[in-house]
Amino acid sequence: MAEKEVKDIDSLIDQGLNTENSELDLREKELDDEDLIKVLESDKVKGVTALFLEFNDIGDEGLKALVASDKMKFLTALNLFKNKVTDEGVKALAKAKTMLNLSELILSDNEITAEGAKVVATSNILGNLVSLWLGDKVGDEGAKALASSETLTRLTQLSLYRNNISDEGALAIAQSKNLSKLTELNLNWNFIEGEGVEALAESDTLSNLTQLTLTFNPIGLRGAEAIANSENFRNLTLMDLYEADLGDRGARALAESKNLPNLETLVLIHNDVREGVQALFKDNKNFPKLKDVYFYTAKAEV
Repeated sequence: MAEKEVKDIDSLIDQGLNTENSELDLREKELDDEDLIKVLESDKVKGVTALFLEFNDIGDEGLKALVASDKMKFLTALNLFKNKVTDEGVKALAKAKTMLNLSELILSDNEITAEGAKVVATSNILGNLVSLWLGDKVGDEGAKALASSETLTRLTQLSLYRNNISDEGALAIAQSKNLSKLTELNLNWNFIEGEGVEALAESDTLSNLTQLTLTFNPIGLRGAEAIANSENFRNLTLMDLYEADLGDRGARALAESKNLPNLETLVLIHNDVREGVQALFKDNKNFPKLKDVYFYTAKAEV
């Protein structure tokens, strides 16, 4: 086994610390639990309000040390995207009084299951969250827990991409009484089909959405028609339907919709939309604010 590289922790902190904004950026530094514990030993990190740790190898022990540190009690933003945190680490975070000020928590691409989602959903500590990214194994059970949470009532942004969520989970989100402040919903890379999209589209709870992303969900014609016919999606400015099995008929349904007047950006890449249907979006009076439509990697003129 190769010896572990010894990192100059002080140097990493100096490079990543923005004292003016009280931010510490340690993303992509190959940090593990032991390294993070050393970071937390430094007085330089005291008072940090935003900590960026994306793309590292931090697991439960590192997260436990972080939430146990009095130096982290002012944190409002914690980004642990693509690390190795499991439900065990989430449990420690969810009951740590040092995390009372958190408003943004990013834990996507970790090893968090429905149990972790339930812990977040029932935490009295995390009630101030406005942005939550969680996954990647929460499934329908986890989606249901978050949707029924009585504490996560301030969320404006929810990202549950790549979590094996089906129509059942989408239905729970649609029927939620506590997610009415959501403006951004990311359900990319799941297994949501037409029935699930119909539930989302008919949901009064989601009428404040300005961004909806359903990339890599097989929503098909039924899903496209549900969106096109929805009066609850009138506030959408961005809709991402990359590879969603729409075809010409699904894209045509969207082009003919009069219910998306505020749409500015529409992504329809990899949906087998032919040029004749693509042309329907050009100078389309149904979309007075539309700036960008993407059928391929380059945007089409509108």
